[in-house]
Amino acid sequence: MHLASTYTGQALIGRDTVAFTTKKISRKNHQQVLATIQEPPVSKKDLRKPRDENVDAANGFFVDHTCIDCDTCRWIAPEFYKRKNMQSAVLHQPQTEEERMEAFRALLSCPTYSIHGPADKKQEQRMAEESFPSLIPGTDNCYHCGFHDELSFGCASYLIKRPEGNILVDVPRYVPKLVNRIKELGGAKYIFLTHRDDVAAHYKWASALGAERIMHTMETNEKQRTNEVEHKLEGEGPWSLPDGSDDCEIIYTPGHTEAHCVLFYRPQQVLFSGDHLAANAVGEWVAKYAPDDGFLGISRSFNWWRVDKQVESCTKLAAYDWVTLLPGHGRPGKVKDAAERELQLELIRQRETERGLGELPSDHSAQSAPQDF
Repeated sequence: MHLASTYTGQALIGRDTVAFTTKKISRKNHQQVLATIQEPPVSKKDLRKPRDENVDAANGFFVDHTCIDCDTCRWIAPEFYKRKNMQSAVLHQPQTEEERMEAFRALLSCPTYSIHGPADKKQEQRMAEESFPSLIPGTDNCYHCGFHDELSFGCASYLIKRPEGNILVDVPRYVPKLVNRIKELGGAKYIFLTHRDDVAAHYKWASALGAERIMHTMETNEKQRTNEVEHKLEGEGPWSLPDGSDDCEIIYTPGHTEAHCVLFYRPQQVLFSGDHLAANAVGEWVAKYAPDDGFLGISRSFNWWRVDKQVESCTKLAAYDWVTLLPGHGRPGKVKDAAERELQLELIRQRETERGLGELPSDHSAQSAPQDF
C-alpha cells in the first residue's frame, strides 16, 4: 500500500466532509506530514514520547508520535488500541498477563516501532514474540505471522501449514526469531506475493527459507528485485500451484494494481485477499458505510490502477466458497455462508457504482502504483 499521489477531492473526517489536496509522498515523509497536521514535538527524541491521547502512559503501554495510522494494533488488540486524532493511542491499559500478551503482540507487529510497553514486563514480551506465527481462530492450519513491515506500510503476512509444503502469503518484517519459528513449523515451499505494494524484503525470506516465489509477471520489476521471482504468472488465470496441488487456486483480481492476485485455500475456505478486499477497511469507507451497509469493502484512497476493475474483480469472488477473509491491509473477516458472501460483494458493487466508477483520480489511472517503493 502506498500513500496518496497528488489528488484534489473530499474526505470524511468524522461525519464532516472536508476538501483537501494531497501530494505524492514517500513513506519516509508520512510522519513529517502527520507532524505538520498534529503539531507534535519536533525533535526525533520527542517524536518517541507518548501522544497526549494515551491513557496512563507513564505506567504502561503507549503509542508515540511516529504512528502511521496503519490500523495494525487496533485489529490485533482492539480492546486497548483505538484511533484518536488520526493516529493510534492506548485508551485502556491491559490489567492481566493475558491482556498484556495481547497488547505486546500488537506492539511487536507495529511496523514503525511506535508502541512502547512497560519496562518491567520484558519476559511477557518475549513470550509474545514466541507466539508468532499465531493460529487464526476458526482455522486449523492458517497463521498470522505478525511483525508487520514498514516497507509494505504494515501489510499482514500469513502462513498456510500443509503437508504438500507450507505457503507464506506476502512477507512479514525480516526478523531472525520469526524465521526460526516459521522453520519450526516446516518452513515454506512457496512465497505467494499478491502484488507489488507488499513485497518488502521478499528476497531475504526466499533465501532464508529456500522458498520459491510466485507473482504475476506484470507486477514484477527490477527495483524491488521481484524480477528474480521463480514463478511468474501470465495471462488472467486462474492458476494452480507450480507443483499441481489442487487445494489452492490463484485468482486474477486486477483493480488495486494492474495484475493484483489473491489466493483461495479450499480446505479451510480462506481467501487471502492482499489489498483487494478487506473487512472494516479504515478511512472514509468505515465513516460513511459501515453503520448501515455491512462490513466488506475496498479502498478508493489506495487504488493505484482502476476502481471499476477492482469492483469487477470483487464480483467474481462470489463464485468461490470462502468464509474467512484474510487481507494484507484492513481487518480479517468472516461471512456466514454463500448467501452472505454474495450479498456483501453485491453491496460493494452497488456502493461503488453509486459513487461513480468513472471518476478516477487522474494520476492514479496512469500507472499501476506510485514508484516510490
